Amino acid sequence: MARMVPITRLYADADGHARFEDVEIALFPEDPPPDMMGVSEPWQAAAVLFGHGPAGGSHPEQPEHRRQLVIGISGRVEVTATFGPGDVLLVEDTDGFGHSSRTPDGFVAAFVVLDP
Repeated sequence: MARMVPITRLYADADGHARFEDVEIALFPEDPPPDMMGVSEPWQAAAVLFGHGPAGGSHPEQPEHRRQLVIGISGRVEVTATFGPGDVLLVEDTDGFGHSSRTPDGFVAAFVVLDP
């Protein structure tokens, strides 16, 4: 069985409501020798950004304007569920009602803008 990296996908369902699902990204080879790494298939990216959300920040329900991976570095952000350091969120709810978020403590994240 291949080694997997768990991530959370945020998407819009058929009615336009934001939903989450757990998905796994396979790494190959599944059991690499010590001098090699297991890696996933490549994802095409347009840019990598780092961002900081200050404590007390929030935004109302809205769709995301681009498909992206959000990788938590520090702090926490609540996007219906709470995400923190090491969590990876694949944001694909680019239409529909979107999602809201808030961060009581502030956060830092890496944003990988994916090609459409």
